[in-house]
Amino acid sequence: MALALDSASKARILDFVRPLSVGLDGMTNFGFVERRMRISENLLEGEEGQALAAGCGAADPSRLFLLVAFAGLPSARRITPDSREDLLLRSLHLPLEEIRILVSSLSRLESDPQNAEEKIVHDAMLLESVGAYGVTQLLVSGARERMTLGEMADEIDAKMDAARFVTEAGRRLAGERIAYAKAFAAKLRAEAAEFGAGGTG
Repeated sequence: MALALDSASKARILDFVRPLSVGLDGMTNFGFVERRMRISENLLEGEEGQALAAGCGAADPSRLFLLVAFAGLPSARRITPDSREDLLLRSLHLPLEEIRILVSSLSRLESDPQNAEEKIVHDAMLLESVGAYGVTQLLVSGARERMTLGEMADEIDAKMDAARFVTEAGRRLAGERIAYAKAFAAKLRAEAAEFGAGGTG
């Protein structure tokens, strides 16, 4: 049975998630949730009405919204009875079964996505880590950790090699981005060696 979330309920959920996400994505203030929602919507449009895998039907837009909103917030993975998250969801009259589904999805989203919603959000999150956007994140993180340019290039390669998309749409969108990131890493490594900068950040 499809889950129905009206616009007022969605607004309340986003208002709840917004201050919790700022600490995780301080530079963009809630930006990562908004980005993942846009990417998930694009993936949903590409996958809706099709099976994402054997026995896995089309995604439910409301369940997808819930999963995107809470994914990445550490406290949401431990939704317990009478927690703030639980109280919010129950105040929106979500059936207990839907809350249970959300908790299960959050717990396996990154390592073992199973249903259509989980697979779409998994790939939406992963798409942020590849391409120019992913390279920029890795370079900023590498500079903060005082990595050498060669180490940054190795980190970019490792991140791209580890990316495992589970939807056809995700793989299609990621292909060019991963190729770009790996080409950038090779160029960075070569120029760092040429300029004798491989050992300096």
